[in-house]
Parts: sequence; structure tokens; C-alpha cells
Amino acid sequence: RGSTLEVPVYSNIREDIELIETFLWDPEKGAPDIDFHLERMCKSAGNLRFKFEIRKIRDQVFKIKSEKRLRCRLTLSISGETNLSTSILNPNPEAWTLLLSDSILSSSDPWLLHKSSNRALYDTERAKLPDGIDEFIYLNERNEVCEGTITNIFVKKSSHWFTPPLSSGCLPGVLRRKKIEEGSCKVGIVTYSDLQEAEKITVGNALRGEINAVLSS
Repeated sequence: RGSTLEVPVYSNIREDIELIETFLWDPEKGAPDIDFHLERMCKSAGNLRFKFEIRKIRDQVFKIKSEKRLRCRLTLSISGETNLSTSILNPNPEAWTLLLSDSILSSSDPWLLHKSSNRALYDTERAKLPDGIDEFIYLNERNEVCEGTITNIFVKKSSHWFTPPLSSGCLPGVLRRKKIEEGSCKVGIVTYSDLQEAEKITVGNALRGEINAVLSS
């Protein structure tokens, strides 16, 4: 996530940093998006020089068994150690209420391109969501909409759906990727005014799916 999408040089990466993938497991479908998640983790591992053994991880995922839908959290350490935990996934509410965060993201921050444990801002702010607010939305230094604490954002304007480009400062989410590839959403700069004047807003990720959203007044 920068003004250009050249691969940055990462140096002095803390050894406690982990790559993370959070994905859905369904009793009938298994882990339907696992290929997308592992592809993203593999790309980040290559850029950040993490050891990555895809066969070992696939074996762990395929051993999951449950009669209920699960939230699965996979972590990868720089040395290649993995941990896979699961919990019951509760249903989404019908809609989420969004609030603009006071924090500003830097579009030149390369870590925004990677789903990792280097996300103290998001975790801290999500833990302090005000009553009645389900998600914070972030702007960058150019007042462009970036993303939420755990979601990408999709905005309908002039009868077309748009999602912010990576150059604004957002994670290349799996749901985002699928919507772009299927042609249901275009990549384009989204402003806060676009949010205020949107015909419709949704937020989402591959785990929770797409959720209708409204902007808090």
C-alpha cells in the first residue's frame, strides 16, 4: 500500500511478528476460500522472508472437523511455525453501523499490504468501539477511504460499486479480490464524501461475508 505498488524492502522485522489468515470453515463446504488465503500468506511470506510450507498447512486445514461453522485463525512465524485455532462463528447482524476513526493511515505504510500481527492500531481501536458502532473506517493522509479494522469497504455510487485501491492503504482482502475478479466491483478512489452520499455501503471479509452498512450521523 503506497503511492506505488513496488515491493518494499523490509528490514529488522521483529521475530514476534506473525502472518495471519482468518477464514471460514463450513460443515458442507469445508474451507471454500483456503486457496486464496494461502496464496496471500505465501506472497507475504515471500516478501517478508518467512519460511512457508504450504503442504504442512493444508494438512492441518483438511483435518478440521465440526458440525458447525467455524472461525479459523492460522498464524505463521518467521521460522515457519504454524498454529491453527478454531471457534464457533456466530451469525452476523443484518447491518453494521460505521464510524470514521480519528486515526489517519499512511498510504506509504507497506505493512498495510500484509495481514499480520503488526496491527496494534486496529486491535486497540476495535476493542474500544463505542456503543452502537460495529466498525471504524479509516482515511489516509489524502483523505481517501482505506478500510475498516477487520473489513474492506464497498461503496455504490452512480449505480456502480467501488472499493478503494491498494494505493490508498488497504489489505488485499479475499472477499475484495473475489468481487473484483467476478466483476461485481471496480477499483477506484473513494472519498469520505462518497461515503456520505453513497447509494449503498457494504463492508466485509471472507470470514463474515458482505454486510450491509450505514454511516453513523
